[in-house]
Formats: sequence, C-alpha cells, structure tokens
Amino acid sequence: MDRLGQFLEHKPIVFGIAYRMTGSVSDAEDIVQESFLRWEKSASTPIRSAKAFLSTIATRLSLDTLRKAKNKRETYIGPWLPEPVPTSPDIIEPDPATLDLAFLHLLEKLNPIERAVFILRESFDLDYKLISEAVGKTQENCRQALKRAKDSLKSERKKFSPNLETKRKLLHTFLLASSKGQPELLLPFLKEEIVLWSDGGGKVHAARIPLFGKERVAAFLIRTSKNVVFNQTELYFTESNGAGSILVYKENKPIYIRSYLMDGNGISSIYTILNDEKLNAYRNKEKLLRKKIIIPLEFFLLFPKTSLNNPTPPVWSKPILKLVRWAIARKK
Repeated sequence: MDRLGQFLEHKPIVFGIAYRMTGSVSDAEDIVQESFLRWEKSASTPIRSAKAFLSTIATRLSLDTLRKAKNKRETYIGPWLPEPVPTSPDIIEPDPATLDLAFLHLLEKLNPIERAVFILRESFDLDYKLISEAVGKTQENCRQALKRAKDSLKSERKKFSPNLETKRKLLHTFLLASSKGQPELLLPFLKEEIVLWSDGGGKVHAARIPLFGKERVAAFLIRTSKNVVFNQTELYFTESNGAGSILVYKENKPIYIRSYLMDGNGISSIYTILNDEKLNAYRNKEKLLRKKIIIPLEFFLLFPKTSLNNPTPPVWSKPILKLVRWAIARKK
C-alpha cells in the first residue's frame, strides 16, 4: 500500500482521537490535516507502524490544542459543550460509548494527560508503550493516570443505555407529546434527575446554567419552542453522537441541534447546541439530505420505521406530511 493509502486507512483513528480529545470537529479536522503534512514529511524515515506513528502525532497535536484552548474555555459564556457530529448505525465506531455527548462533556473533568491516556487505552485499545511515547510519560505513570481517570469518571458514567430501537421508539413518542404544547404530557418520558444543558457561547440567548428536574425541563422545552425566533424554521430528525436529535434550520442555516440521551426507560439528559460555530458539521443541508443523515421531522413522526429505512418520503405522502408540518408549526 502506498503512503497515501496508509494514511487514509488510519485517518478515522486520527480524527477519532482528535475529536474525543478536543470535543471540536473543526479542531479535529485541523489535526487530521496537520497529521497528514507530518506524515508526508516523514517519507524518508523508516516507520514500523503507521497506526502508532499517526496515533502519536494526533495525540500530541490534541494536547497542544487543549493547552491553547484552556483560557478560552475558562472564559466561555455559559456551559461549554462538545461540538456534535452526525452518526449512523452504518458507521462503525471503535467505542461508541466515548462518542456520547454526555461522556465527552464528562471528560472535561480530566486533565489533558488523563484524558489522552483514557481515550488511547479505552477507546482505541493501544498498548502502554505507544501511549507512553504519545504523552511523554512512563508506562507506569500512564497506568496510574488511567486509574485516576477511571476513578474520577466511575460514579458518573451511565450504567445502562437502551438499545437503538427502544431509544428511537421512546423519542418518537416523546416528540409526538411535545408537539401538543403541554408540559405535563412530557413528564412521563423524563427521568426525575434529568439535566438540560444549553450552549450558546454568548452569541445567542441560552440558559447559562443547567436546568435540573423534570417539571422545570418540561416547562422550559414547551416555553422555548414557542419563541418567535423559531418561526419559519424547518425541523429534521438525525442521529448525533449516537443520540436521537432534532436539528433546526432557518433559511437553510442550522440554528440549533438538541440531542436526547436515554438512561433506562426515560430521557436522562438533553444537550442543546445553539452556538453556530459548533454547527459546522450540519451546514450543508442538501448534502445531509442526499446522504440520508437527516430526515424531515414530520416524516419521522408519521412513519417512524419507514423513514429510518428509506428517508426519502414517497410522493403520495407529501400532502399528509405538509399537514403534519403545519400542525407542528401551529403549536409553537
């Protein structure tokens, strides 16, 4: 295999490490590009393992990026949340659990070295020799860092997540209830300990502290859905970081994405990203429609199983879908 082929083979690992480390799609893409440049410059250097070489580069660049971003995150207005990425059952992830928005958010508790060691070992199953070289610590220090990371995350990692079909069915029923505009109808779907996070980055109006409790969250969801800002919008269903999500466009530009995370038999947390700098992965609506990554919400609500198997609505359904779209908009 030629060098370009070797890089392309391992590119998903480079992006996976960079994204999990930084929580940013744009930073991860920059790291992929810089990794390729360094890979090309190393053409005359004997390399025993392309995977080890590229994983090391991705890790070191990610650590540099985190150090540079530290001050920016500390002065960020409101909660800083990871940048969402589209996911699909067709895309095989080495460790889907660490792509979860809640888990990426939880990783912010770790220092950069602990985070790197945890991701390299738990998500990509790399050996301690390689991890040691990547982070510049001894193998024993890496083992200790992994133990500290696991101890720090243990109490907050979710213990159970329903299967994909169960989650989609629950979200489908929840969204139908939401369309009626009555907070009390949402309560049976929400866990008592539910938390709602919003990330506006100071650019748009968003809750600057997390909301706790199902009554407060239900009231907030219904109240904000009636905001005039969301008039004349288009709503789509999508999978984001493995979670069912609602993506909203206005004049063909994404204005927010809301992801619903399940725990047991209810919704345990909701993440809303309104900062437009974090919606880069969703800017090209037509491309996402062609790739069947996003589905018109009215189609998902009316034909949940059909829409997921074939996201293109049949011609005969368009009048019905138009009526459902009107009904949703009317409840706002």
